[in-house]
Amino acid sequence: MSPKKKSTNFTTAFEELEQITAWFDSEESLDLDEGLKKFERGLLIADQLKKKLEEVQNTVQEIKLKFQDI
Repeated sequence: MSPKKKSTNFTTAFEELEQITAWFDSEESLDLDEGLKKFERGLLIADQLKKKLEEVQNTVQEIKLKFQDI
């Protein structure tokens, strides 16, 4: 049996992305190294969220097609 791929918890990931954004908005003098780490993490999260939204959109399309003929 193959290991199950861990799915992205959309709400948790979105909240983390909001926290990163808030950090950038609130810092008067940004630490360049910390900012770079947060920026990279934010891009990773944004990519995960985009993929999750695409999965949901595909699922909705499949459901709509399934029930279209009923």
